Amino acid sequence: MTSSSRTTSISIRRRLLVTLLSVVAFSWLITALVVYFDSRHEIEELFDAQLAQSARVLLAMSEHELAEQQIYQSMVGGDGFTESVEISYEGATGIGHEYEDKLAFQVWTSDHHLALHSANAPTHQPLSRQGVGFSNQLIEDNIWRVFSLTGEPSDIRILVGQSLEIRNELIGAISNRLLTPVLLSLPVLALLIWYGITHAMRPLLQLAENVHNLEPDQLKPLPLEDIPDESRPLVESLNLLFGQLQYAFDNERRFTADTAHELRTPLAALKIQAQVALGANDDEARRHALQHIIQGVDRATRLVEQLLTLARLDPENALQDTAPLKLADICQETLAELADSAQKKHIELALEAECDGRSMGNQNAIYIMLRNLIDNALRYTPEKGSVCVMVDCNKNAIRLTISDSGPGIPPEEHAKVMERFYRGSTAQAPGSGLGMSIVQRIIERHNALMELGKSTHGGLEISIRFALYSSHQT
Repeated sequence: MTSSSRTTSISIRRRLLVTLLSVVAFSWLITALVVYFDSRHEIEELFDAQLAQSARVLLAMSEHELAEQQIYQSMVGGDGFTESVEISYEGATGIGHEYEDKLAFQVWTSDHHLALHSANAPTHQPLSRQGVGFSNQLIEDNIWRVFSLTGEPSDIRILVGQSLEIRNELIGAISNRLLTPVLLSLPVLALLIWYGITHAMRPLLQLAENVHNLEPDQLKPLPLEDIPDESRPLVESLNLLFGQLQYAFDNERRFTADTAHELRTPLAALKIQAQVALGANDDEARRHALQHIIQGVDRATRLVEQLLTLARLDPENALQDTAPLKLADICQETLAELADSAQKKHIELALEAECDGRSMGNQNAIYIMLRNLIDNALRYTPEKGSVCVMVDCNKNAIRLTISDSGPGIPPEEHAKVMERFYRGSTAQAPGSGLGMSIVQRIIERHNALMELGKSTHGGLEISIRFALYSSHQT
């Protein structure tokens, strides 16, 4: 890994940590704001209710007291209220409260006379000039919440005020109590989340270590124990890929080793014949050695062609350029091409095409398969023998059958002849043992089925079934 890739890489652990902390912090912030505004609203409602209740209590008491004073003044011949009464707390006993100087009230009579007031209430003007209800007033550079109430029928006006500092201090204290635990717990929460993420990612780290410890030539399946459910599909896919790669590597090593072994023999024979030709004293011996060299080159050329064909079919790749094919036509072309080989051995080569059905496939691959099968039949069939190719159909399949009058293959060797470079015990003609391997690969690519048996001519019969193509298929 280069330094640039390391700098641009993204840590899942860091991403999870940042995401979770951001979500938690944001959620707590929203919760704190909701609680703050809800608390502020409830506190204001509570204090407003207290102001209203205090005003109503003062109204009830004031109406009673002022009524008695008016009766008394009328009896002694007075003119009513001459001065206001100030409520003072200096002579009161008991423990007071620091908020007392932030509460005030006034009692005004119907003739706009200040009859009663608290010590910290103004005497020259009402706390509020607004009618009945709540209002905010600026008094001595401070904002007060004032509630006004007028009695009926006495027209006594009660004003009860409260400095907003009380409310702001209480709201501030509630906010501090809400936000302080949040701020203090964030580092602890970050540590717990980091530990939880680290612990949860240990299987991934172990998986990365297992992958790192794999040898290129030994791709063993990764263990599935203690793997999170989210990682299991990845591990199973990796195991499948490793299995395919291991199969391809093993196949390549086996193919390379077998190819080297098979090429060594014809190359050694060519070298011997070339040495014989160089050391020959007469033209006949030299011509005979050169003829063997030409035959050896032909065999080596055929072997190389088969090896290249087999290499194109391995590893298992999907066939390309497929189309509906008429197998009878391909069989006819292949037989026409190999007719000369059959005539040299006086072999009867026949085609029996009983259907015109089509099958989806690759034309070049089907041609290579037919050429190998018919060529093998011609090679192993003795002179004046017979090779028959038949194509017949049923509702779902097309059957291609190649039968000959050669020595055949024992049933116990049917599976082995599909292996590379394997030559049966009855093989008498020269060859490399790759033809049936090529045929097997092509059949597998076409999802066809092949069976080996004994033909009615006494030799080998190979039957291959292809899926029948329908014009309704897409």
